[in-house]
Amino acid sequence: MDFCTTYAEVKRYHGTSFRDYLRNIALDTLSILMGDDLKNALYAKPRVISHSEAVDKLVNGTVDQPYITWSSDDGFKNNLIAAEILNRYDASCCFFVNPDTINLEDKEKIFQFCDTKLIMPPIEFMTWSDLEKLLYQGQEIGSHTMSHDNVSGMALSDFEEDLVMSKRILEQHCGPIRHFAYPYGRYDCFSKDAYDLVFKTGYDSCSTAVRGSHWVNEEGIPRDKLFIRRDQIIAAWKLSHLQYFVANSVKNMSPEGSILPY
Repeated sequence: MDFCTTYAEVKRYHGTSFRDYLRNIALDTLSILMGDDLKNALYAKPRVISHSEAVDKLVNGTVDQPYITWSSDDGFKNNLIAAEILNRYDASCCFFVNPDTINLEDKEKIFQFCDTKLIMPPIEFMTWSDLEKLLYQGQEIGSHTMSHDNVSGMALSDFEEDLVMSKRILEQHCGPIRHFAYPYGRYDCFSKDAYDLVFKTGYDSCSTAVRGSHWVNEEGIPRDKLFIRRDQIIAAWKLSHLQYFVANSVKNMSPEGSILPY
């Protein structure tokens, strides 16, 4: 069994549908209609900060200009390549990982995990030494649950145990773990009770995978009310599409989008 190494292999695994073609045409059109003014304004200066800095600025009300912060889920081995690129530009990323897949080498277990929990072909995962390398480079590590389970399908007591265990294991190898991102990232994959447990067990932030940017609030946003939104991007997508997603998120941000919707 060979590991997946490129996005093209993932696309072949899922297949290309007519919807994919329509989506591509729609994004081309939307990017053109948006124009360059907003997109150019967002990228006029380098404003990339760490995940921790971004969270602290939102909480403290010190967002003084547009910022971008990077994060990545699931702990794939190719995250090391992403980190090398970020290092060239003095940028950092928070890598959200699952302790159960770190150092995982059994190919059959990897195939089963990727097929059932990630819905993708088998891919190589990072090792503890890889995480140490990322930390040495100035990157951040966060928790993504022990084994990428859907929190909405877990009993709250089991989820609390998972939060505590994943934090403890990661901190044994990586030092303090401040940030948590729940798998699958949709609002219906989480709950207010689960959110409260994240802070009860000692995390400083909780991230979704719901698209959006965060409203500037000079008074700050209470740490236990802030629900981090993140725009998903794939390096293989067209640059114009990536710019459109980010610019559109900024254009449509609102105060309500920064806090819990439950």
